[in-house]
Formats: sequence, structure tokens, C-alpha cells
Amino acid sequence: MKKAKNTEHSIDINSKVFYPSHGAGHVVRERMIEFGGEKQRYYEFEFVNSSLTISTPVQNIAMLGVRPVESVASIKKKVKPLKKTPNLKPPSQDYNDIITEIDTLLEEASIESFIKAIQYCNYVIKVREKEGRLIPVSISKSMKTAIGNIAGELAVSDGIEFEEAVLQFTKLTGVDAENL
Repeated sequence: MKKAKNTEHSIDINSKVFYPSHGAGHVVRERMIEFGGEKQRYYEFEFVNSSLTISTPVQNIAMLGVRPVESVASIKKKVKPLKKTPNLKPPSQDYNDIITEIDTLLEEASIESFIKAIQYCNYVIKVREKEGRLIPVSISKSMKTAIGNIAGELAVSDGIEFEEAVLQFTKLTGVDAENL
């Protein structure tokens, strides 16, 4: 199959990408799809941690925040500080504000924002455990999402299985990610 060049978004067929609402994966093909009497170019995406395949109009890729994955070296360099600083006190101590901040970080969909979300989640977990309180499901879910997104990006960038990327993440950061 010929390689389609999309200079506007620098994403092509076979590109390794991070799709904010779905995770890390690849552009597997380009298709023309008619919808409402209008034909448009679509990229079809497959994801590393899901059997989901989706098609997205090429013209919407930038608006949706789809971006090339970062290099393995960059990802590893960015996550290493989690080993020394696994917790970070959120700007507010109000639980609803913390959840809003974590959700905003997850929506930003960058390695840095995922790291900060993990640090905030770890802080809440540490405080709750110290107080003998249950860990909120929303915190566990946010932690799983952030770690899964980083591990997924690492897997795609390095060409390894998701499970191997999770193990690497745990080894690099000391953050237990093996129960995703």
C-alpha cells in the first residue's frame, strides 16, 4: 500500500500515534468514506491496549489532539523522577477540586500531565491510607488511566507488548503498575 503523506498534521499511514481519547497505537490505513453524501479521507487507527479500531476524518486529527508518540528515551527520561517523587500535593485539598484537576491533566494527554496525575493520585492514596479510609474508585481509575497511557505510549514507541511496557514503567518509577 502506498504511503499517504499528510503534511498538515505530520501523521501518515504507519505512524505511531497517541490519540487522547483512546491511547497509543498506529495509523493502519487511509480510506475514503462517504457520509451524508460527502466523501472524506479517513485514517483508521488500531490501539496497543485495546482491540478497538476507529476511523477519524484526516481533517479532524489536529483538533482531536492526535500526536506522534514520543521517543523511548524521552518517555523514560520523563518518568524517572516518579521514583524520587511519587507523590505531589495537589493545589487544593478539596476532593472535588483534586478530581477536577486530575481530569484536566488526563485530558491534556501528555507524558508530563499523566505524571502529575499519578503524583496527585498517589498523594490522595497515601493520605487516605494514613487515615484508614478507603481509596476512591475515581482515584484508582485515574491512576490506571494515566499509567496505562504512559505504558501504551512506551509500548508503541519501543515496538514492544503493552505488558512489557507496564513492567518497564514499574521498574523505572517504582510505581506499581502491574495490576492494570
